[in-house]
Amino acid sequence: MNLYPALKAKMGRWSYYVVKMKMKDIVKEVGFASEIYKNKTLDDAIQRSLNESRVKKEIVQYLGKRTDRFFSSIVVAALGGNPKYYPVAITDDPRFQIFVDTPGIADAFGVLTFNGGQRYFALDGQHRLNAIKTLIEQAESEVPEIPQGFIDEEVSVIMIVREETDEAEFMKSYRRIFSSLNRHARPTDDDTNIIMDEDDPVAILTRRLIIEHEFFVWKGTPDTSPLLKTQGKNLRSGDSYFTTLQTLYGMNEILLHTAERDHFWIRKDYKQFRPAEDELDGMFNELMVYWNAILSSVEVLTCSPTKMREHDAELDDPDGFSDNLLFWPIGQILFARVVRVLLNRRLPDPSLPTEEHVRSCLSVLANVEWDLRRPPWMGLLLIEDPEQKRNRRRRMRNEDRKRALDVAERIILFQVGIYDYSIVDLEDLKVEWHAMLIPQPGRDDVDAMWEVISRPIV
Repeated sequence: MNLYPALKAKMGRWSYYVVKMKMKDIVKEVGFASEIYKNKTLDDAIQRSLNESRVKKEIVQYLGKRTDRFFSSIVVAALGGNPKYYPVAITDDPRFQIFVDTPGIADAFGVLTFNGGQRYFALDGQHRLNAIKTLIEQAESEVPEIPQGFIDEEVSVIMIVREETDEAEFMKSYRRIFSSLNRHARPTDDDTNIIMDEDDPVAILTRRLIIEHEFFVWKGTPDTSPLLKTQGKNLRSGDSYFTTLQTLYGMNEILLHTAERDHFWIRKDYKQFRPAEDELDGMFNELMVYWNAILSSVEVLTCSPTKMREHDAELDDPDGFSDNLLFWPIGQILFARVVRVLLNRRLPDPSLPTEEHVRSCLSVLANVEWDLRRPPWMGLLLIEDPEQKRNRRRRMRNEDRKRALDVAERIILFQVGIYDYSIVDLEDLKVEWHAMLIPQPGRDDVDAMWEVISRPIV
């Protein structure tokens, strides 16, 4: 017989129970949702939906290496076993007489029993279940050792028990629950992950930068607005934000990706385990050096964002509106990539950056043409679009954007002296840039623009 202390609850047509199970019992008792189907083809289809790589490389590592491990409830369907629920009247205890007339309290606590003939399978939480099994069974070479006492740790289980109905109909209902739980489940969005994650070092350092760096700090006064947009990754003309939270995170990730960190930075799991506090402090001090040097070297970044992000502004706009690549998220990510290359190539010791040395490396970027309305950006990243709504004539490029940004990065790195192109290499870059332009200009215009573009920046 199986006995579980339980809380009884009801939602819609379902009565269900919240119980606790030990890890060793979960492994022994609970199967996967593929058991809902008797057809082998459908069994295999659901089983294949399990992401084994994610289980082994992420969840199992989390369980095996983290002392603060924690799972949300696993939803389990129970078939057979003659389930019975025995309420425990807590109001029999004089200490709880206050709850005698409180609806839902008297029979909410109890014991759920099965005669041992039941079958359990997970409707929600298959990856968590698979990770528990993988860790305890120790069948894979890359699995960490089982933490001491892990098999007796407990996890919350929401148990849905078969009602007295036809089994075929009940299985259909279980399948519907499985579909609903998995179809409508949504992971937390990227902004929430950055705000809440206590293991990803880039998220931790991005939050700290916002709190401590004077450029990003928002004092919340009525006459000011925050420089960070914390919902979504895009910006629009007229926005007062300097950048988005997601873009700042991306820039920080690039800036901190030094050659020294490359061996673990390229691994996805580096974001799953919080570094030691002294390591985080060192990375934060490094990030502060980068941002202090960036803002003092490229002073245009401190201009009002509202006036620096207007696609349709003319070159001689009387109100001072401009369209600067450094105020759009794709330009900011491009800028961070260029900064990282410059630092890798020109810092005396990339592992020990000083503000003075970083400023010296980045000072050349102040002379780069960042105005989207001028070559090489017009037609490459900013394009004319007569079909744009609201009478706007220009928009940021979507077509083949990755390739366009790659061309843009190579042009900048040539201009600042990182790439020492031969005449042939430079001609090839010109041809590639020209081919990307929308709309295609005439040959004379192309030559005139390239004459400007191909001048190295001093």
